[in-house]
Amino acid sequence: MTRKEFKKSPAWEELTFANNFMFCKIMESEPEICRRLLEILLHIKIEKLEMPHSEHTLQEAPDAKSVRFDVYTKDENRIFDLEIQTTLKANLPKRARYYQSIIDMDNLSRGENYSKLKDSYVIFLCLDDPFGKSLPVYFFENMCPDNVGGEIKLNDGAYKLFFNSSKYDKMENDEEKAFFKFLVNENADSDFTKSIEEKVFFARKNMEWRKQYMTWQQTIDEEKDIAFEEGKVEGFEEGMKRGIEQGIERAKIEYAKAMLADGVDINLIVKYTGLPLEKITEELS
Repeated sequence: MTRKEFKKSPAWEELTFANNFMFCKIMESEPEICRRLLEILLHIKIEKLEMPHSEHTLQEAPDAKSVRFDVYTKDENRIFDLEIQTTLKANLPKRARYYQSIIDMDNLSRGENYSKLKDSYVIFLCLDDPFGKSLPVYFFENMCPDNVGGEIKLNDGAYKLFFNSSKYDKMENDEEKAFFKFLVNENADSDFTKSIEEKVFFARKNMEWRKQYMTWQQTIDEEKDIAFEEGKVEGFEEGMKRGIEQGIERAKIEYAKAMLADGVDINLIVKYTGLPLEKITEELS
């Protein structure tokens, strides 16, 4: 792999909705867009959606592997994890499995009956075909493989969906087609995609987000350069993960500082940034 292949992060002015940073910012700040997108993807009706959290981190034990969800939200009976996947990775299926297990552990309190578990949906929006079978959507739920007709389902409420944006023309309905067409080539030709396009346009004028992105971008690009200089091409994905996590934390710290400067209560800062109180007081002291 050459240095050229270690592509630098795009400039702020070039970001589209398919960019991880922009996707998370829009989905968190515009809960109505998040709600409507989930309805389109899952063919369901959502009356009321909790405030979406971007870059939401869960860890069930100090020595357990933590999970960073792109967009995490829920309604009364269901939990949703939305992941924007710009590059294909071989470990997507097991990543989805682990994400779902963490969701379940976080969802059920000690002593509660298993019946209290909410249905959970782990959703990957892939720009390319994640399984190479040319399907527009790969939908998975647990069922008995010996039952030819597929009538015997486990009905455990655990669902995994992988959308293949490159096959948007084969999507089930017009709204799905329009959304994934927009995701691939930025051609907004529906009311919903035009509303997203407008949000992206105004997001590029948000100087606070621009500052956060530049911090995030710098950290990731530094990790890329270190991986190349040290010849650690094989470990590049792990380096990227570290870079993203460090960039996100640095961006959140900058956001916390801005909120504090505006007189926001520190407990609200903890709630909206996801940073521990000790970390905020340490950084702001």
